[in-house]
Amino acid sequence: ICGLSGGVDSAVAAALVQKAIGSQLTCVYVDHGLMRKGETEQVEKDFVAATGAKLKVVDAEKRFLDALAGVSDPEQKRKIIGREFIRVFEQAQLEIL
Repeated sequence: ICGLSGGVDSAVAAALVQKAIGSQLTCVYVDHGLMRKGETEQVEKDFVAATGAKLKVVDAEKRFLDALAGVSDPEQKRKIIGREFIRVFEQAQLEIL
């Protein structure tokens, strides 16, 4: 299982892992609702087309926005986002395995 952020670094890492282990790899992309419009769909389309890897897209927009509601402190937001990413990824892992 490999986390995919939509950025170049995670996409290259996932592509390398996919070349090494093939169909054993499943990537997880968390849509946290803070991406540009259409970016999740573009990541999904481009990554799968380029690698052929399995990709699980998790729609966690409501979860993230609810957790961030009313929070203005940047450090607190950073901690909340990190915590929620871990929880969403762990749940996705349970569903994949």
